[in-house]
Amino acid sequence: MLRPFLVSTAALAIVGASIAQSVPTGFTIDTLVSSGLAAPHDFCFLPDGRVLVANRAGPVAIYAGGAAVTIGTVPNVQTSSEQGLLSIAADPNFNTNGYVYVWYASSLDAFMHLDRFTCTGTLNNPGSTALTLDTASRRVILGSTPDNAFNHNGGSLRFGPDDMLYVSIGDDASGCPAQQTNTWLGCVMRMDVSAVPAGASTTAPLLTTLDPGNNPLSANTDISQLIIAHGLRNPFRMEIDQLTGNLYIGDVGQNVVEEYDEYVYPSVGALPLRNYGWPWREANNSYITCTGSLPPGLIAPIASVVQTSANWFSVMGGPVYRNQNGQYDFGPGYEGCAYYLDYFAGEVRRLVNTGSWVAAPTVPGQPNATNWGTGFVGTTAFRQGPDGAIWFTQHPSTYATSGGSLKRVRPLGPVNSVAAVSGTGQIANSGEVFAQPVVVRVFDPSNNPLPGGTVNFSVSGAGTLSTTNPVIADANGFAQTIVTASATVGGAVNVSATTPGGLAPAAAALFTRRLTVTPVGGLMVLQLANSTQAVPANVPYILMMSFPHTPILPTFFGPLVTNPFVPTTIVLEDGFNIFPRPAWAGSGGTGTPSLSKVYTPPAGLLTGYTMAFQAVGVDPITGWFKTNAEWKQF
Repeated sequence: MLRPFLVSTAALAIVGASIAQSVPTGFTIDTLVSSGLAAPHDFCFLPDGRVLVANRAGPVAIYAGGAAVTIGTVPNVQTSSEQGLLSIAADPNFNTNGYVYVWYASSLDAFMHLDRFTCTGTLNNPGSTALTLDTASRRVILGSTPDNAFNHNGGSLRFGPDDMLYVSIGDDASGCPAQQTNTWLGCVMRMDVSAVPAGASTTAPLLTTLDPGNNPLSANTDISQLIIAHGLRNPFRMEIDQLTGNLYIGDVGQNVVEEYDEYVYPSVGALPLRNYGWPWREANNSYITCTGSLPPGLIAPIASVVQTSANWFSVMGGPVYRNQNGQYDFGPGYEGCAYYLDYFAGEVRRLVNTGSWVAAPTVPGQPNATNWGTGFVGTTAFRQGPDGAIWFTQHPSTYATSGGSLKRVRPLGPVNSVAAVSGTGQIANSGEVFAQPVVVRVFDPSNNPLPGGTVNFSVSGAGTLSTTNPVIADANGFAQTIVTASATVGGAVNVSATTPGGLAPAAAALFTRRLTVTPVGGLMVLQLANSTQAVPANVPYILMMSFPHTPILPTFFGPLVTNPFVPTTIVLEDGFNIFPRPAWAGSGGTGTPSLSKVYTPPAGLLTGYTMAFQAVGVDPITGWFKTNAEWKQF
């Protein structure tokens, strides 16, 4: 962003201060994450709406409606001054390939790095945090951008509507190289990363692999084939209009003025090469000369702010707003307006295009005639979300190294909601389908059932769902999913249902009952995971082990593969004291409500056999039940 010694006394006075945020009447600010972040620099949305947050020193966190959860740490991140993990972008096909791209300063060398990492786990579930950033999957994309200075690193990674990856790069505090297209500095690059091979590699792909073929200088054979814009000082934060493909770039000024630039993506014809003038120009002001004469056709900013007039020292490009049928759309009065703001001043401003870009008219409750919002000191990224709100990450103070938050600006007013109807509290045996579906109901802002409402179901824990999102509610607003208990693990199953824009999910808590047997040396460990609504949670069990060819025992609660009335079955635990047990078996057949036992069978007794294990019990509330049957070879 800015060299620290250029920050004025007035700006430094607000470092660490707590400043109330102000936005126009009819809007509010939600704090979505207030802990678990460490100086967040950037964030991106996954295709399913979840958020990945890039923290300064390398940790990447996921937000899925609850607490932020760290999914991994980008290794070898240099954090001196303005360096760090600066940007993150999710591949447009993340839900199938798990790719994320990061831009950071490396502690291993004097270069900025653009790397790709692969995430594993739940790639497409809006309510899940079960995601892992595989650090061993690192694939270098760009690794030759000089990073000799502690500042002027750029940079933003953003995918455009053309599915190309754009990166804004600073001039590494070197000035005139930003005027050259054969350097990696002071520019915006446009790349096609779809052809980069899968798998890890520390060797960057050939430039021809990254060249989309229709860049302004694609015919060249050096780095210029990736450049679409240059003459930039430190384009720390930019956004891309997903309707037009235009770029909106905040280029941090030197001594006098901050500038907000536009790169117009042509609707037809070739992409132009644009020169924004640095260091010949600082915004519209002359600054210094470089080799040769003043280049023709320099592009003027669409807005500029004199630093001393407003304590603006680090401008950032925000989004061009687009209503997209989201729950929190701002409305037609905001369509196509462009936002920009400043990290130190914390002021948010807005432009409209009436043939040229001009300051937008004020709206009711706006903090003042100039600023649409105030109190945004320390904001590091300001982006429109899929719900229509504007989301942002914020440091707790300028140049923070810890703490921070994820927030959003949204309109006030009633919203849709979703409520649980039935299906919670069920217990099913491992591998079985729960007897009842989980049913929810969607309501409109007036709390009337919403026919055709959208529901997104998610599950965590020991279960899977029958549905894929979105699920559309029926004519009475009802939507449902069927849950299957995990065949491999037992424990809690948490089902969550959300509707776009709803402030709180509907939840259903279920449980997978599972009996697990694990041979360990000469020992035999049995673990029975169970749940009950009874207080105290005391459940008596008959826990049995049967040799092969034991006859099935029919019961009113289902067939048993372990039959305690035949000699091929050994009763290990008996909470009712009905059946005899061998000396090496246990005598504690009551769980609370789970049960864990360790046995030492006689040597050789089970060798070569595939044994069946099963338990029956009596829940104090629901009565008799049986567990899953577990087969184990010894």
